[in-house]
Amino acid sequence: MATLQDVAARAGVTVTTVSRMLNGRVKVSGKTREKIEKAMRELDYRPNEMARALAKKSSNIIGLMVPSAKQYFFAELIQEVENAVAAQGCQLLLCISDHELEKENAYYQTLLGDRVRGIIVASYSQGFESLSRRGAPVVYIERQPEDGTPYAMMDSLQGGRLAAEHLIAKGCTKLLYLSGNASRNSVSNLRYEGFCAACSEAGLVKPMLAEAEWEEFVSLDYSETIRRVFQEHPDTDGILASNDLIAATIVRYCLKNGIRIPGRLKVVGYDDTTFAALCPVPLTTIHQPVAEVARYAVDCLVRCAAGETVPVSTVFPVRLVERETT
Repeated sequence: MATLQDVAARAGVTVTTVSRMLNGRVKVSGKTREKIEKAMRELDYRPNEMARALAKKSSNIIGLMVPSAKQYFFAELIQEVENAVAAQGCQLLLCISDHELEKENAYYQTLLGDRVRGIIVASYSQGFESLSRRGAPVVYIERQPEDGTPYAMMDSLQGGRLAAEHLIAKGCTKLLYLSGNASRNSVSNLRYEGFCAACSEAGLVKPMLAEAEWEEFVSLDYSETIRRVFQEHPDTDGILASNDLIAATIVRYCLKNGIRIPGRLKVVGYDDTTFAALCPVPLTTIHQPVAEVARYAVDCLVRCAAGETVPVSTVFPVRLVERETT
């Protein structure tokens, strides 16, 4: 493997010149830069990003903390954040916590040790308050920290309202909200709040709330909770699910048990993930602007790292996409 010394020798310059050019600490002439870059290509030299970070006290690496890569929303978020990070000329370091606070804290210490430019946190844990005071800029996605750290949210309150208004307009009167993790996720609670508000304004009774077990949320298998919902609330005629996977599982249950969609039951999903339109009965769902939020969060983080002031709170609108489940 080629070293910095090999590049300097091939280019006919000092090691210091090569190092300073790579670290952006001094300007070199076009001729010198061309010689160094040519030597790097010929030797297949790869700069050591961590070593450069030590020299510069920061790096071009941006960390992203997510609880899972199996859930479709987070899979899409990871891809969009990576696209936005690359567009900034940076690299992404992905940390998947598996919903474990201890693992998150360990990852965070690693990110600090690697002198990352900043960290994007899209995690459900409550243990990340005041991160930005500990050494690196932080931006949250779908979390509302209480310490003034910048965050980007999608309008979950409006999403719940849009779903209820749509179901009511389709003739539904007995509504239910099925959440994957309402007890741990304030975003899901906001959706239910908006769902209830729209029902109240329409003169309907408060929608029922059904919540999957945490183990189901982690395993992505909601079959038992859905079976229980249909046993306990057989007269429900409109359901908002907190994600598209739950909605698709409801559709599968209905197809197996002779429940007509959208005749007998109407279903609205959430997220508008790529498979929503590919479901056996294409899902009506709430579209979340994941790509836009990802670009904003990365841009906000880069600006924070540069010492700029950014808005503390930014909320992005959502919209309903009507397909065949309503």
